[in-house]
Amino acid sequence: MHESERARDKLVMVIDDERTVLQALNLLLEMWGYRVVVAESEVEAVERLSALDEKPHAILADYRLREGRTGVQAIERIRAMVGALVPGVIITGDTSIDGLRDARANGLTILQKPVLPPHLQTVLGKAVREASSGQAAT
Repeated sequence: MHESERARDKLVMVIDDERTVLQALNLLLEMWGYRVVVAESEVEAVERLSALDEKPHAILADYRLREGRTGVQAIERIRAMVGALVPGVIITGDTSIDGLRDARANGLTILQKPVLPPHLQTVLGKAVREASSGQAAT
């Protein structure tokens, strides 16, 4: 099965505080066949998902967000809200040991910037397949 066929109708939450990054990721993921919900902050992500009343198949988040928050914290909050271990991917340029350790301790995949689209497509496809099969992402 082609990757775009697997993506069809799968919901991906994208959280990044840079609007241009959000727009680019939204366009790219939609081209791959995903349904996408974007948010510039953890609070906005929670509000948008609450309005949908739907659990995402995967969450893609930048590590550093507004107000001193991290993508790890945002993913954990969404997981708690939906009551499921939704697969999460952190995109970061940060190389700090503590940040990387925090992401890994929470079972998140880490992608270092710059991320090439084919690599993102592979990682996101794997996360969505894990969510669909009921496996936890590691």
